[in-house]
Amino acid sequence: MKEQEEAPFRVQPNSVEETGISFGQLLDLCIKTIYFSGRPSARQVSEQLALPFNVVETVLSFLKREKFIEVVGSVGIGEQQYQYALSEKGNDRAAEALERNQYVGPTPVPFEQYVQVVHEQSVRNIRVDANVVDTALSDLILTDTTRSLVGPAVNSGRSLLLYGDPGNGKSSIAKGIGRMLSGQVLIPYAIDVSGQTIRVFDPRVHQETAVPEDDESGSGLRAPVRPERRRDLRWAVSPRPLIMVGGELTLADLELKFSPQAKFYIAPLQMKANCGILVIDDFGRQLVQPKELLNRWIVPMEARVDHLSMLSGETIEFPFELLLVFSTNIPPNRIGDEAFFRRIRHKIEVGDPDEASFLGILRMVCEKQKIPYSEEAGRYLIDRYYRPTNRHFRGVHPRDIIDLLLDISSFQGRAPGFSREWVDLACASYFIDDHDQTPAPV
Repeated sequence: MKEQEEAPFRVQPNSVEETGISFGQLLDLCIKTIYFSGRPSARQVSEQLALPFNVVETVLSFLKREKFIEVVGSVGIGEQQYQYALSEKGNDRAAEALERNQYVGPTPVPFEQYVQVVHEQSVRNIRVDANVVDTALSDLILTDTTRSLVGPAVNSGRSLLLYGDPGNGKSSIAKGIGRMLSGQVLIPYAIDVSGQTIRVFDPRVHQETAVPEDDESGSGLRAPVRPERRRDLRWAVSPRPLIMVGGELTLADLELKFSPQAKFYIAPLQMKANCGILVIDDFGRQLVQPKELLNRWIVPMEARVDHLSMLSGETIEFPFELLLVFSTNIPPNRIGDEAFFRRIRHKIEVGDPDEASFLGILRMVCEKQKIPYSEEAGRYLIDRYYRPTNRHFRGVHPRDIIDLLLDISSFQGRAPGFSREWVDLACASYFIDDHDQTPAPV
């Protein structure tokens, strides 16, 4: 695999024109920032707008000249420390600005720049090898076939279906794929589309990485950075996003959300997941019909672009540069037809572990919980609770059983062990259909 890549570098704008945002929008954003902040210093306004002071100074100078703001104090020496407040005229202008849009935060980046950056950091630029796959899935015991199919699916950067019975690690494989996609990407706090603001950065799914001020050029050199080489702070540096959604997903989550109160848009899930992974877990159990959800993805999966509609009637086309993963325990032929599944590039069945793999998982879980593993107790578990009822082995069973064992030991105030006694106690609470059976004699 290539060395972990750093996020693309975008130099900070050094003039109003270089922001790509109209001067009127910058005026509105600056006034709203002062309105909500009370008496901010010029430096604080600059930090909140994520723009260098020389750009913000141009905006502040205009607002002062037009008597929208006035200097009301200072928190230090220099113009950056001047504190500003809105005049009566400025309050009127703020009310007008808030009527148009209540977004306050880092200055949006132009949509065209967003498209360019997404293409630069597409998941299709990532290549993994067998060692990377093995490391990312080291906490899972999978068949050689399953493990060998994951790497090609990731390298395709397209779509993947994980299917099979519940409890065998499909969601864990999806999270493991997230660990394979190393490196950092740029996530805009917000983007501007024809004067409309779309908020993209979401702290619930994006993890902002602090970049040292003297290393913002991405060069790795520990030396002061020239102003013209400082990065554009309107972009957050983040690991590639991994977004997992389940039965709560609706078609509305895949469209722009407009807030009538705030008067700006919230990006849909697939835009937030760009350059990363979007996992549709429990596929087929959403409130929306599976066929409708499947049809929604046909064009993005094939054309690598998606289309979103705005209230004005304008439709925007944006890149669909992410790995889309479907995970389901419903037989695929019950949720889609051959035509759709043909469009999903890779399909991987995650089946039940065999007996040896099941015992291997059990041993791994015991070691992780620092409980001495007993081969005899493991065999007893199988002979007592699996063979008599032809119960299927599930990859999740060992973890759940050991977790129950720990709960019971905590309540009883005893050190946990992996023995016949503890197995019986845990399984009596775990397997519903075995509650009326008495433990086998020792």
